[in-house]
Amino acid sequence: MFFYCIAALGLHSPLLTYQSPLLLQKGQCVRIQIKNKHHKGVVLRQVNKPDFVCKTLEVEHFYFNRRQQILADFIAYYYHCSYAESYNLFEPFMQFVWHCNQNLNPKPRKKQNPQNPQSQKMQNLNLPNLAPKLDSALDSALIDSALDFNSESTLDSAYKSISMDSTFWHTKLPNFETMRFFTDIPLSSNRTIATLKPLSQAQLAASNFIESKHVSLLFGDTGSGKTEIYFYHIAKALSQNKSALFLMPEIALTPQILARLESSFGDCVGVWHSKLTKAQKQNIINNIYTQRIKIIAGARSALFLPLANLGVIIVDEEHDEAYKSLQNPRYNARDLCLFLAQKAHIKVILGSATPSLSSYVLAKNNKYLYRLKGRFFDSAKDFILEQHKCELSPNLLQHLHQTLESKKQAIFFLPTRAHFKSLLCLQCGYGFQCPFCSVNMSLHLSQNALVCHYCAYTQAIPNQCLQCNNHDLSTNRIGTAQIADELKVHFPHANIAVFDKDHASTHKKLKEILHNFNTHKIDILVGTQMLSKGHDYHNVALAVVMGIDYVLNGGDFKSFERGIALLHQIAGRSGRKERGKVFIQSLQTDWIRLFLGDYEEFLKWEFTHRSHAYPPFKRLAMIHFSHTNKAQAKANMLQILPFLERNKEIIIIGYGQNAIEKIANKWRFHILLSAPKTKQILSAIQNLDVDIDIDALDTL
Repeated sequence: MFFYCIAALGLHSPLLTYQSPLLLQKGQCVRIQIKNKHHKGVVLRQVNKPDFVCKTLEVEHFYFNRRQQILADFIAYYYHCSYAESYNLFEPFMQFVWHCNQNLNPKPRKKQNPQNPQSQKMQNLNLPNLAPKLDSALDSALIDSALDFNSESTLDSAYKSISMDSTFWHTKLPNFETMRFFTDIPLSSNRTIATLKPLSQAQLAASNFIESKHVSLLFGDTGSGKTEIYFYHIAKALSQNKSALFLMPEIALTPQILARLESSFGDCVGVWHSKLTKAQKQNIINNIYTQRIKIIAGARSALFLPLANLGVIIVDEEHDEAYKSLQNPRYNARDLCLFLAQKAHIKVILGSATPSLSSYVLAKNNKYLYRLKGRFFDSAKDFILEQHKCELSPNLLQHLHQTLESKKQAIFFLPTRAHFKSLLCLQCGYGFQCPFCSVNMSLHLSQNALVCHYCAYTQAIPNQCLQCNNHDLSTNRIGTAQIADELKVHFPHANIAVFDKDHASTHKKLKEILHNFNTHKIDILVGTQMLSKGHDYHNVALAVVMGIDYVLNGGDFKSFERGIALLHQIAGRSGRKERGKVFIQSLQTDWIRLFLGDYEEFLKWEFTHRSHAYPPFKRLAMIHFSHTNKAQAKANMLQILPFLERNKEIIIIGYGQNAIEKIANKWRFHILLSAPKTKQILSAIQNLDVDIDIDALDTL
C-alpha cells in the first residue's frame, strides 16, 4: 500500500493523507471521501505510512502535466495561497486508455475503423518494450520532444522523441495491462495551413528579433501591425505541431480577434472566457483533448487550459490590469507567462502600444524590448484639447455634428465608475496631492477631510486651490448613461448606444453591440475603458475623451501612467484607416499636450518622476483584513503590525482603513508593504496566516 499527500480541490482544508495500492505520480487526479462526501483531489507527493488509519482514494483518468505542476506550485508559493487554490485554477489533461491482453495486442473496438491510421500505428508499436523505457525516461527526466505516431519510427526513436510535457505510466493487472497515453502528447502531426498576409519590412525585422528571444516585448504604436506579427509566430508554432495561446485582457476583444484567427487558421481555433456556459466550456475542453483545437484566444483563465505541446503565448495589451486576479489566488497572468518562458522554455510575446512602466524597464534592462514605430495604414489624427470641465460643450457638439454629417462614427469615453471621489480645481485641474506619497488624496465627506489611502495622512478639506487659489472646487463625476441621454437630446436622429459592463453583461449582448457598431447600425458609442481595449473600428472619425482628469488625479501611484495610457489607447480607436480626430476635454490640457506624441517619451519621464518606494523600483504587497465587526478587523491588523515593524528588510508604507471601507458587509483594513525583492516580503509573511496581494495593483 502506498500513501499520498492530497490537496482537496475547491475546499478550504489542510493537506490530507490517503492510501492506494497503486504507485501514483505527482499531479494525478483522484477522488477522495471527506465526511461521506466525494471530492476531487490531486496527488502532491508520496509520504511515509502515518500512524493513523487512512481512507483509500480512487484514481481518475485525469492528471496535471509537468508544466501545470510547475506553474501551480509556483502560484502557491509566490501568491501565498494553498495548493488546493492553485491547482483548482487548472483544467487537467485526460488519459486515453487502451486495454490490452497479456500479449499487449490492442483489443479491437466494435465500431473501430480499420483504416484509421492512428489505430494502425498503435498496433505497429512494440508496446511490451515501451513501458520500461518510458518509466526510465520519466524517472531520469529525459523527456524532451513529441511522440509522433504518424512517423514510421522504430521503438528506440519513438522513445527518444517523448515530449518534455508528457507523462506515460502503466499498471500491470492479473490478466491484462492498461497503457495510458496522455493528452499532452501530440497524437497527430497534421499541419494547419495558415493564410497570412506577407509582413512588411518593419514587421519582418520585429519578427526576426522576436524569433531570437524566449521572451520579447513588442512595443508597437497603435496600427503598426502587431497582430500580423503575432499570427506569424502562431503559424510557426502550428507548423512545428505545437499549440498556441492568445491572451487578451477583456472578453470584449474575443469576438473580433476570434474572427481574424478563424479567417487565418480555420476551425482549429477556440475561445475561452468567463461568459461561456458550462456546456460551451466542456465542449472547448473536449476539443482541446482531441486536439481539434490548437489555438485558444481568451482572457487570463485560458492560461490554465490543457493545451498540448504549447509553443507560443501571446499576451496582447500586456499593460492591462485585467490580467491581475482580484480574488485568491491573486495571480497576474502576464507575470506567470514570463515564469513559463523561463522554466518551460515556451516562447512568450508581450505586446502593447502603451506598455506598463514595469514591463518597459524590465524588457529594456534585459534586452528583449523591440520598438515598432509607425502605422500599417497611411493615416493620421488631429488632437483637439479643450480646457473645460466634463460636459457637452458647444465646441464638442460642433465636432460631433461634423462627424455625423460626413456619415462617420464617434466614440465617447468616460472613466469607469469610481468607488470614491477626489477633489479637483476647476480652474487648473490640481488634484490635492499627499505631501508624503506623491499620490492624490481622496475625499471623505463623513470625516470632512482629504485622506491619503497609502500613508493615512489626513488634512481638512480646503476651501481654495493650493496651486492657483481658485475657490471653484469640484467632486462631481458624470456617467455613461447621463452622457448618452444628453446626446440623444442634441442628436435625436442618431443611433446611440452604451458600452459598459452594465449594458454588455453577457457575451451575447457584447457581441451584438460590437456587431451593430461595426456594421454602422450605431452612430455614437458611449463607454468606459472597454472602449479602449484594442478594438478595430474602421469608420470611427472622432474619439472623445471626457473626465480624464479623474483618472490622472486618482489616489494611486499608477494614476498618471494609467491616464496617459488610456489617452493613447482611446486615441488609437480613431482614424484607423483614414484621418481622424481626438477630442480631449480636460482642465490640464497644457500638461496632457506634452505626452500625446511618442508614448516612450512619457515612460522615460515617468521613470524619473515616480517615487522610488513603488514599482518598478520596489515590489509592493498589500495585506488585507476584513470582518463583519469593524473593531475586530482593525484589531486583526494591529496584531500583525508589530511583527512586521521588527523586520528590517521590508518597509511599511502605510496602514489603516481601505478607501472602499466596506464590501459584502465586511469592514476592510490593510497594511501596504514595500521591499527591493518579493522574496523579502514572502520571507516576512511565510509563517503568517494572512490574506496578501503580492505585486498589488489595486492599492485602494
